[in-house]
Parts: sequence; structure tokens; C-alpha cells
Amino acid sequence: MKEIIVEFEKIGHNGVSIGRYNGKVVFAYGILPGERAKIKVIKEKRNLIEGEVEEILEKSKFRIKEKEDHFLSCSPWQVFDYSYQIEIKKELLKEIYFQFAQRQINLNDFFSSPKIFGYRTKIEYSFLEENGQYFYAFHKRGDFKEKIKLEEGCNLISDEANFIAFEILKDINEEKLSGLKSLIIRKSQRFRDIHISLLTFQKNQNFKFQNKNLSGAAFIYSRKESPASTFDEVISEYGSVDLREKILDLEIRYHYSSFFQNNVDLFEKALKIMQENSKEFKKVVDLYSGVGVIGLSLKNFAKEILFVEIDKTAIEYTKINAELNNVKNFKAINLPSEKIPKEILENVDLLILDPPRAGLHKKLIKLILEQKPKNIFYLSCNPITQARDFGLLKDYYELNKIYGLDFYPNTPHMETLLILKLK
Repeated sequence: MKEIIVEFEKIGHNGVSIGRYNGKVVFAYGILPGERAKIKVIKEKRNLIEGEVEEILEKSKFRIKEKEDHFLSCSPWQVFDYSYQIEIKKELLKEIYFQFAQRQINLNDFFSSPKIFGYRTKIEYSFLEENGQYFYAFHKRGDFKEKIKLEEGCNLISDEANFIAFEILKDINEEKLSGLKSLIIRKSQRFRDIHISLLTFQKNQNFKFQNKNLSGAAFIYSRKESPASTFDEVISEYGSVDLREKILDLEIRYHYSSFFQNNVDLFEKALKIMQENSKEFKKVVDLYSGVGVIGLSLKNFAKEILFVEIDKTAIEYTKINAELNNVKNFKAINLPSEKIPKEILENVDLLILDPPRAGLHKKLIKLILEQKPKNIFYLSCNPITQARDFGLLKDYYELNKIYGLDFYPNTPHMETLLILKLK
């Protein structure tokens, strides 16, 4: 395999380090700006090279020792000093908005995470099979076919969750299960609830979870044809099917198959910012609403809250969470946000948006521009698509405030919150 020596200049918008070699752009993870490194060439095209770091020849003063040998697969910024990570993310956010929204922004604030390890509420381990034994693994970054064995799990989730996962692994190997796809761990941050989902692409078997430290577990059939961990059929369930969480003054429940935010501490911070920027709203619409946390957190400001969510199970939990928190003034609709009728956005005082990484559908943006809600709170896990969407809204909406939140320490990812007002 070809090796080259490269000096790296900066970090790209997707978190990869960028350098140049013989007129070609070189991409590799786990290298800091200003470092010189020996790179193994993985892919080479006419104008670019994708590489893997072999050795750091000249180190940045901001480089620190990694905590895990698999860090490139889970958290490639683990070798960056944490305060330096925050500074890079601030600059990247400004660059992203300048490039994708043609807007120079002044951040109102950028919030670091109280925890930089053990903060995740969910993690997924793949399986690696060797000599009839299963091991946990991550897919190698940039190569879905190759897997990295995890001897002790991953530090992005709690030690307790990892300990239980490895107890489950012993039981799996003793039971001699086959056709295993992945194991998903979900961990409450404010309670002791831990749920395990074990996914298999072979239906003709079962696995009885006997670990007393689990609040719940499920054995799930997931199609082999899909690389994603899809929940296609429940084979068996044990214990509770949901997890409890405390968010601000809210009691929250969510199903093990539904989306839930990964960093509870910073999610609370985002909710507090929304509360601080709220007044009395007659009509609030919460799109991509999940299990209803954002809309419910504004219960004291809203006369009427409408939740819209594509996940049927999540909508059922929205109703449960509304009842748990004594919220009566709501409706919940199971519908893709891009398919809502225009009446839903008529006379809206506040529109809440928290879409997946792909951002807002063009149909929804068109509807927003037609109906013109007075205020928008837009929380995003992908500032690139958020900036693109704001670029389409900016002729009608003033960017009142913008915040960065480091929901994902030691990774290139971040969360951003826009506070928009109709001009």
C-alpha cells in the first residue's frame, strides 16, 4: 500500500483533516491542523486522495493521547484537546453559514458538554465472529466491510452500560446463537434504566435475557439485506419496553425503538434557550416532534400545541408524556412533516423544527414561506443542511439568535439552534 508524507492545513466541514500532496487534496481523520503525518493511501482519484494516518511526524501542541485504540471509528477528535475542539467547531459553524447560507454570523454562544465521555444515551455495536465466538465491533471508518474489534466496548457510553453489554455477550456465546447483526444499548441518564436490543437476521431461534440489571430487552429480527439495524419483527421482549428520563421539570418516557437525544445535559440547555426566547404563544406547531419533549417544555407558554411525527410509536409516547406532565392543550398527528396540509401552519405563532440530518424537505420549506409562522425555533444535528434551509428562508426571516451546542464531544458533529423571527 502506497504511503505519503502530508502536511495538514485545516479541518473540513465534515470534520475530516485536509492537506495537499502533489497538487491533490488529501483527506484523513485524526490529524490536527499544522501536523505532518505519514499517510497510507486508501483511495486515489484524479484530484483527491483518501488516506489513513500511519504516524504523526510533527505533533500539534493541542494533540492529546487517545483514550481508545478504536477512536477513529467512533470519535476521531479524541486526540484533540477539548477546548481546541470547541474553538474549531465555532469557526466551522461560521464557515458553514457563510458558504451555504451566504451569511456572516455572530454566535450568541457555543456551549461545551459537561461530560466528554459517557454522555451518550444510545450506542450500537456490530458483531464480529471468530472461531465460533462473537465479539463486539465497530465498522472501520470509510470501509463498511472491515470491522474493528472492541475489547472493552466504547467510552462514549457509560461504564455500567458497557459492563452489562459484555455480560450479555457471554450469555450469547454460551447459548451459541447465530446470524447476529447488532446490539443496541439504550441508557437513561437520570435513571438506572438500561435496555438492550439484540438484532438477528435468523428468525428460527430465541434468546432469553436473564441479566437482572436490565430494565428491559428485546430480541429482534432485522433483514440481512439492509445494512441498517431495522426493527422488522419482534421475536421476544422482556421487562419494560420503554425508558424513563427527566428533562427539566418533565417526566419523559420513550420506546426503545424511537429516536431520543443523545446528550441530555445539553438538550436541557437548548430547551432553556427556547424558553428564554418564548412569550405567550396562541398556536405552537412542533414538527419532527419525536416523543414530544420540545413542545412539552414550552407548555407554560402555549395555549395550543400540535405535535407532528412520522413514527407512530413516538406519537403514542407523546400522548403518554403529555398525560404524565398534565398537559391537556395538545393534539398529536402521525404524519411525515413534509406531507402536512397547509391548514396546520395557518396562524402559527411558533414553529418548532428538529429534523433528521437531511434537513427540511423542499415541500415543507415552500409551505413555511406560504404560511409564514411568526417565530421559528430550528434545532439541527447538521449545520450544513440547516444553513442551506436558512438560506431559503432568509428573505422572510430574521436570524435573531444562533447557538452552537456540543452534543457530540470528541466527534466532528455538533447541534445548532436558530431563533428566527418573521420580518
